[in-house]
Amino acid sequence: MKPLVPVSALLPTRNRAPLLARFLQSLAEQTVSPAEIVICDASDDGSTETVVNAARAAWSDTRVQWTYQRAQRRGLAPQRNQAVASASQTFVWFLDDDIILEPECLEVLHHVAASDEGVGGVTATITNQPYLPPGPYVRGLMRWFERSRERETYASACVGPGWTFYPDASANMPATMPAEWICGGCSLYRKAALPSPAVPDHFEGGAIGEDLAASLHVARQWKLLHARDARCFHDSQGGDHKRSPFKLAEQGLRNRYYIMTRVMGRRSLRDHFDFALMLAFGLVSLLRHPSQWMEASAIFAGYLKGAWRQFFATAHG
Repeated sequence: MKPLVPVSALLPTRNRAPLLARFLQSLAEQTVSPAEIVICDASDDGSTETVVNAARAAWSDTRVQWTYQRAQRRGLAPQRNQAVASASQTFVWFLDDDIILEPECLEVLHHVAASDEGVGGVTATITNQPYLPPGPYVRGLMRWFERSRERETYASACVGPGWTFYPDASANMPATMPAEWICGGCSLYRKAALPSPAVPDHFEGGAIGEDLAASLHVARQWKLLHARDARCFHDSQGGDHKRSPFKLAEQGLRNRYYIMTRVMGRRSLRDHFDFALMLAFGLVSLLRHPSQWMEASAIFAGYLKGAWRQFFATAHG
């Protein structure tokens, strides 16, 4: 029988039963088993519950505690928070249902987290989301954000008003590296390190930036690490929250503004200018390709609505 580790695997999901079934199969193939699996389901029918019941029945280790719960509120942020609240183990494993785990992923994450009581969170390598070293224009923007500071690498960095980079999982890199933030798709947190609620509960839909908000909060008092050899594939699938560039842009602006001002504490005029510059840089990048002009127009409109909603919310307290 496989070793059991004190980990609660947390799965918020909605209307993606086939993806969840595939994920649970990769979870069953791990070299160690989590002591607890919590699925928080906001689906419109019973197909997800059917998948969970089938996976539970086929699970070979009866020591694993399964919890299936209906979401009290729909959305990644409230569902993740609901799952965290019911988790009973020392570590909670933030997961997306469209992740496919490699067999040693959990074993490596837990080993790294448990080896140092000062570690608050450890993130896996997402094999199809590699670190891309910034080119000269992006590097110049990063220097502006950091008041002329020059970094040797931007791997796992969070720069300026919240510009983030993925970790570097190159073979020549150390097996464990410090991180300034960690992604929410496959990351293990020490439950005691998380704020309450674990992620900003008001973030809507896909909760853009919820992982950044949580990890920046944890990083104030705990270490964040990237474990190179904990590996998974993110087969990113379109959900209802991903179908509208307009809505994504609106939510993204408001969430990122919240992170910059409330989590990072950056509220100066220069910070607001940097925030606008960050958004504008992304739009200009899209405009370089005529095929993306329609998407850029929708994103720009979403930013305008998001800015208006944020202004209205700020003005009214």
